[in-house]
Amino acid sequence: MKRLKLLCISAAMATTLFSSTVFAAGVSVPSSLDVDTVINMAIDNSYSIKKIDIGIKKAQNSYNDALRNASSYSAKIPYTQGDTKLSLIKARDFTQLEYKYSIFQYTNVKDVAKNQLKLGVYQVYLGLMNLKEGLDLEKQNFSNVQQQYEKAKLQLSLGQISPVDLKSSEAAYVAEQATLNKLQRQYDALIKQLNQLVGVDVSSEADELLSKDIITTTNGDATSMLASLVTPKTYSEYLKDALTNRVELRNDNENINVKKLEFDSVRSAFPYNYMAQYKMYKYPIDEAQNKLDTDKVDISIEINTLYNDLQNQIKKLEPEQKKYYSAKRTYDKASQSYNLGLISKIDFDKAQIGLKNEENTIKSIQRDIWLAQTKLSYASNLGADASSLTSQSGSN
Repeated sequence: MKRLKLLCISAAMATTLFSSTVFAAGVSVPSSLDVDTVINMAIDNSYSIKKIDIGIKKAQNSYNDALRNASSYSAKIPYTQGDTKLSLIKARDFTQLEYKYSIFQYTNVKDVAKNQLKLGVYQVYLGLMNLKEGLDLEKQNFSNVQQQYEKAKLQLSLGQISPVDLKSSEAAYVAEQATLNKLQRQYDALIKQLNQLVGVDVSSEADELLSKDIITTTNGDATSMLASLVTPKTYSEYLKDALTNRVELRNDNENINVKKLEFDSVRSAFPYNYMAQYKMYKYPIDEAQNKLDTDKVDISIEINTLYNDLQNQIKKLEPEQKKYYSAKRTYDKASQSYNLGLISKIDFDKAQIGLKNEENTIKSIQRDIWLAQTKLSYASNLGADASSLTSQSGSN
């Protein structure tokens, strides 16, 4: 029954770890909001982490009960034999070991759950940054197309263009309006997602949050930009760190130790390798070792995938930078021509929008690089996927 209770704690954590967040009552949003503050609020208000804390406390109480009951089982063991003796040994020793392991395991899971929340906030925050810049640019672009449409209506009335030309301008206007509305809906949806992560409605302070970007410049060469975004480490160095730090492996190694202690406890009463009890409780050691070996392979694959993703994101920067410089030359030429009265305000705005679009694209690539680096850094440390850890726990 105690083992079943332990598994129920594991299952409850697995199903509730990243369920929908309920807004925390009575929590005010700071007037000065940055991403670190948002992360702290998400952790403080996380129902998932609170559930882990409750599970740890329950496991600690059960462990204390097991310690108190151990002496009564010890007094009975010398006067029993066979399966009865085995049952008493398990009641005395196994229960303590498993609850102690549960405390160890879920304390580690809590740290990973925090990382997962941080990464979730970063992903939404960077997505909002990209959408906000895209939305602002689209508003400017829509205004430009709207001016062209109004100009076309005037030209038609003056007989300078045909009705077909007006229809073409009108279609462009409608298309830009649809694009603007689509971006606004995406932005609003991502704000709601951020609210769910944080557990508080931060909509009113979104502009303050998005005014603080992790990307500070689009100038300079790709090398100087990358120096502030990427940690200069090889795949082998990341993998070495991961195989040293990952919570899965810490839990696996501790689980091996638990199975060895359980086996030692059984072997003290059933010392010969031909005995069924001896064989039965030696096997879990091998099973736990296999789990460790499998997790090492899985982590190696994960690090390889994340490392390759980082390299792929990095490769996008230099070609886009060339496009930016081309747009900058076009803009500078248009600015000069506009100041000399050689082109219209609409044509100048087109060049300005083109340059701003390239600036936004470079910033978006830099954010993608930063996020890919952050994912790799988390993966080579404790990890950032607590849901997979809790789903595995019930089998330990």
